[in-house]
Order: sequence, then structure tokens, then C-alpha cells
Amino acid sequence: MRFFSKSLFSMILIGVIAKAQFISTPEVATTSQEIMSLLKAISPDSLKLYDSTLASFGTRHTMSDTLSSTRGIGAARRWIASKLMSFANVDTSFKVYEDRFTLEKVPRISKPTTLVNVYGVLWGKEGVNGRYVIISGHYDSRATDVMDYTSDAPGADDDGSGSSLAIEAARAFTRVHFHPDVNIIFICFAGEEQGLYGSDHFAREAKNKDMNIIADLNNDIVGSIKGGNGIVENNLVRVFSEGYKEITIGDRKLNPEIIGYENDSPSRELARYIFENAKRFLPSFKAELIFRQDRFLRGGDHVSFNKYGYPAVRFTEPNEDYDHQHQDVRLATEIVNGNELKVQYGDLPQFVDPGYLADVTRMNSLTAALLAISPPAPTNVKMMVDKLEYGTRIKWDNPSNGKGLAGWKIYFRKTSEPNWSNYVFVNPSTNLTVEYDLRNLSKDDYIFGLSAVGSNGVESIPVAPIPAR
Repeated sequence: MRFFSKSLFSMILIGVIAKAQFISTPEVATTSQEIMSLLKAISPDSLKLYDSTLASFGTRHTMSDTLSSTRGIGAARRWIASKLMSFANVDTSFKVYEDRFTLEKVPRISKPTTLVNVYGVLWGKEGVNGRYVIISGHYDSRATDVMDYTSDAPGADDDGSGSSLAIEAARAFTRVHFHPDVNIIFICFAGEEQGLYGSDHFAREAKNKDMNIIADLNNDIVGSIKGGNGIVENNLVRVFSEGYKEITIGDRKLNPEIIGYENDSPSRELARYIFENAKRFLPSFKAELIFRQDRFLRGGDHVSFNKYGYPAVRFTEPNEDYDHQHQDVRLATEIVNGNELKVQYGDLPQFVDPGYLADVTRMNSLTAALLAISPPAPTNVKMMVDKLEYGTRIKWDNPSNGKGLAGWKIYFRKTSEPNWSNYVFVNPSTNLTVEYDLRNLSKDDYIFGLSAVGSNGVESIPVAPIPAR
């Protein structure tokens, strides 16, 4: 935990209202070049190879064989570890770890089973007590019967695609020798299909260790461009994010609807961060924001991080094909509109598009890279409500005395707008407490968020101010 002293004084600063734009300096230009080099390093061919290799293990069911070198989840996790180790040989800042634990008989696991989350960490300048960004997918798979751990379950899209993404992102970061401030974790979870057991264990342990995870970017079913509905889309990915369940103000817990923050949870702000930066760096590939924790009545590993209070989102392809999810591999004869057709069931590599998967990998890598060189988000961000007034006063702590900052952005949007549309730029200050008066913007009519802007032009995720007297 970090503790900061507070100044007895605050400062009213002068800012400028502007549309969304970016600071232009030599340092910012260098940062943009580094980001573009990272994105160019991501290879569709590598992703195709990883995904095909994962599918070749036959099944990666959580209870499947752990001794074989060619089949089962044990072979898969050893292969993942070996790939990550090869990246550690390229970049000494990258280290490989296991998160291993055993479950006795529980729902969807019928025998004592050891689960292993395999991951690498690109250690940043902040070190073990610093911030963390996670890129994740799950490497276990399943057939039609979730308890069937012997039949083929190649899991190419669900979720070989997400695991391949995490592996390729790690390769790209280490290949270009990206030097982050924030630690970046690239992790493949086990036990997702049985009930999010792998991610729950990791997130719970992180919470117990007081790890400062500022984002989990979870990827599950991110490899196909054609849905079972026949629609083909290759230029967008859905990004799911949970809303606030409750807001804590002092010792009170309030319904977010009381202050109109249904859509301004930390996970929703993370989703907007992804959306806005993709517009700048990936103009031909869009983040489609879905304001829902996950697909209807379904879940994924990001839910584990939400459960323990961490911002987390899920990336998923726009149109799923249920013939290729949770299906036994088979070629069936079916009658469609009076015609006899052969229908291929099963989650096979032929249904994964490596070019599309590369674009999703770029969006994840872009987000992780920007967060990894961003300044810490403003803390103790308040909307002052100590008196009735027509404008809005925002107040926040400035523990770094403005060092390394270009300033702050106070974003605002109308309550009917999904994304930030305007901001006020506030110059840096040496005061430990900063206050800004938005005299002509009523808190009745607008939603606000505050981000810190580094001298490199990179921003933190905006923080919604909490009412305070």
C-alpha cells in the first residue's frame, strides 16, 4: 500500500475545453513509433502455428491426461511454458511462472485434479510492488459433455485463440524489447470450462497479496470472422464490461443510479480507454463496446477479476458459431430446406482466421503497452457537493507533485452519450491537492472523468469522481 501526505492547500487552475486530441512533442512522437513497432511485430503466421499446435493435443480438458507428451492438458501446458521460456531467452526482463493448485471433487471436476495457470511477466521499472496489466486467455477445452475428458476437444477458437493471443503478445513485446514502467502479465488459465477455477485462484491470490492490477484484458473466442448466422465481420471485436454494482462513499454503499454512474465503473472506463486508443492507432479495426459483463447468461475469466474488485473486460468475436463451440468433433448429415448437407461440428483450426486474430492481438497489445507507460491514475478524485451551485468542482490528490506529467484531462459527456466527447485540459501543479471549477457544466447534465497525462502523451484510465463534502 502507498500512503501520501496531503497539502492543506488546494489550487484552482485554468484549463482549456477541447475536443479529443493528442499532445504533439518529440517525446510523444517517439512513443508512437515504439507502439507502431510493437504492433507490426505481431504475426498472423505465428498465431496460426500456436493455435494449430494447441488443437493438435486432441483435448485440453482440465481432467485430461497430464503425462503424455502429445495429448492432453499436461502436454499443452508444457508446450505453452516452453514457448514462453523461449521469449525469456530473448529478453531478460521476461520471466516464466506457474500458478499450481489442486482441487478435490467439485462441480464439473469429478476427481482430485491439479490445475496449472502458466504465465510470463515482463517486469517493468515499478517492480513487484508496482502496477500490473494482464493479457489473458484460457487454454483448457471441452467437448459437448463438460465431464468428458477423453474425447477430442481441439478448442481452436474456445479458447486456443485467446491463449495464442497471449503467447503472441508476449513474443511481440519481448522481440521489440519493450521497456514498460508497469508489469505486464501474459497468462493462460486452466479450469475455465469447469467454472473459472484457474482465474478465480489467480485473482484471489492477487487480492490477498494486494497486487495493484489496473486492467485484465481477457480474450475468449476471438478467432473467427463468420458466425453461425452467416454474417462475416472482420473489422471489429466486441468488448464486454461490467457496470457498478454499488458505490462506496465514506461508510455508505449507494446504488450507482443515485448519482447516474450506471456506466462509469472502472471496467467501463477501461473499455472506453480501449475504444479511444484503438481509434487512434488501429483506425481500420474497431472496439465494439457492449455494456454488459458478458454475453447473455454467460461468463468468462474476466468475471473472476471483477469479483475481487479489479477492472477487467472480455474480448469476443462479433458473431459466434455454436456449431464450433462445446461440440463433439463430427461430420453430420442434415436436411436444410429440403437439401441434404454435410455439417462439420467441432472447434477446429480451420474456422480460425489468423489475420483477424492478429488484429485482436494488436488491440490487446496496444492497450497493454499504453497502460504500461502511463502515469498513475489520479487518486481520491472527488466531485464537491458541499454547497448548491450551477457548475461542477472536481478535486483530486497529486502525490507526484506533477512530476512527469503534462497535466490532466477532465473528460465530460452528456448523460445520453456512451463515450467521452469533450475534455478540459488542466496544467500540471506542484500542489498535493488540485481543484478545478467547471463553472458552466452542471453535474445534473454531464458525466465526468479525470485522467493523468504523462509527458510522453500517454494517459491513465479516467476515474469517475465520487461525491464528497
